[in-house]
Amino acid sequence: MGDVLTERRGAALWLTINRPEQRNALNHDVLAALTAALREAKGDTALRAIVLTGAGDRAFCAGGDLKGAATKDGNAFQAAQGNVDNPLVAFYAEVERCTLPLVARVNGHAMGGGLGLVAACDFALAADDALFATPEVKVGLYPMLITAYLMRLVPRRKLAEMSLTGEPLTAAQAALYGLVNAAVPRADLDARVDALVATLAERSPTAIRLGKHALHAVQDMTLPQCLDYMTLMLDRLALTEDAREGFAAFTGKRKPVWTGR
Repeated sequence: MGDVLTERRGAALWLTINRPEQRNALNHDVLAALTAALREAKGDTALRAIVLTGAGDRAFCAGGDLKGAATKDGNAFQAAQGNVDNPLVAFYAEVERCTLPLVARVNGHAMGGGLGLVAACDFALAADDALFATPEVKVGLYPMLITAYLMRLVPRRKLAEMSLTGEPLTAAQAALYGLVNAAVPRADLDARVDALVATLAERSPTAIRLGKHALHAVQDMTLPQCLDYMTLMLDRLALTEDAREGFAAFTGKRKPVWTGR
């Protein structure tokens, strides 16, 4: 089996980092496989969501593979020799292009780059005994790349505390500060993930696709720019088959049949 397992479960594609003995730490191969899986998923029109998780129950992802960095693998967040592309940045770029909802199933601790994976997803549901941390400062580093996502979720003073001390948050604290949508008992985690995926599968794929695109586009705009852009996107969305079907179903008091167009 590879470092990343792919499995189709109904309307969802599950991506599982499969390095439990290394606490699902990231290396070049893992990031490349995740990036490729996101890229390929765009061509599957039957998919409605992507679930990202880790193997086992100890860790969602422990971040970069420091042991590998000390041996042959190199720093997971640096470009491989002879390659100018940073593997984590390449993954993030594919995340930004992904029009399917990304759900982090946080089955264990999410540290460093693993927390960056959580932050990049649209949704995150966590086992209530999971811990979340940016411990890079303890080994002479700083969470440079993942800060690009963390700063959009976590209040600035709390992010500074996390980054400069390296001390962890509980799952309940992670929910309080917006890192995860909910912290649930471990026994309920899969049911909550499945329920979320089922809900997403019932919604218009066109509205989700264009909505995600718009949300990413306006996050750094001024308010007037945002309103102008969203007006154009609303006009575009109103012309789609899914919008017409949604209005017809509402008027006819029936369940909509989405075409994704």
